[in-house]
Amino acid sequence: ADIRGLRGEHRNTRLETVIGQLQLDHVLRQPIETLSKGFKRRVGLAQAILHDPQVLILDEPTDGLDPNQKHEVRSLINAMSKDKIIVISTHILEEVDAVCSRAIIIAQGRIVADDTPQALEQQSSTGKLEDYFRSVTLSEVAA
Repeated sequence: ADIRGLRGEHRNTRLETVIGQLQLDHVLRQPIETLSKGFKRRVGLAQAILHDPQVLILDEPTDGLDPNQKHEVRSLINAMSKDKIIVISTHILEEVDAVCSRAIIIAQGRIVADDTPQALEQQSSTGKLEDYFRSVTLSEVAA
């Protein structure tokens, strides 16, 4: 909080809010190296949102989380997306379906698709985002 420039009551309020949002209460005093991978992810997310940024960039935000933790983080991302721009980098297409309103697929350093996940699924012969992803990225590699 200090590094982010948060001071006084605002600092305390933001800490309390973020700790509650990410359910870190019961591990608050534990050294980070003793935490599970899932809790380490949550601590990283807490650091990222502590100063309430308008733009948030998340890399594989649910990697290493159990199904319940994934649900909680996805719910938090969906809630925050109402008043923030959130960019998610992921190879987990289930993640794209769960939280993204727009998907950009990059292959060989070039944008090969840019649309809603639903529109991209409709472009697949199977109606699955994974199959669409494979078709555009494999054709790009072959080109």
